[in-house]
Amino acid sequence: MAELIDHRGFIKLLTEKFPSVVAEIDDCSQGLLHLEMGAFSRATQAAIDTGDRDTVRRHFQFIDEIFSQAAPDVENAINVSYLEHLRFNGRKATPTRTLELLTPRLRVALDDLEAYLDKFHGKVE
Repeated sequence: MAELIDHRGFIKLLTEKFPSVVAEIDDCSQGLLHLEMGAFSRATQAAIDTGDRDTVRRHFQFIDEIFSQAAPDVENAINVSYLEHLRFNGRKATPTRTLELLTPRLRVALDDLEAYLDKFHGKVE
């Protein structure tokens, strides 16, 4: 069985693939998984907002790879501090066109998250 990707592993992979995102993590956020994941979420959102489909696709592929082997804390951070904060209707992106870039695993995770939030907020019985 492959080793799970923990917080340290996530940061290592993020640094290798997206050093510019890591450079945006300030001293107050460094070492805090959810804030670091939030920095990556903001970078993805910026790409969604500008219609940069290539970057969005690369970000979703990266998160999918992490998610497939994530330790529980990293899986939670992906759901809570990444997926939950993305808006799929940026200035140049339409929800359908951006959502189609999600990998199947991330699409299921997003659907599950939205169902949970709807139930939590009383929108579904």
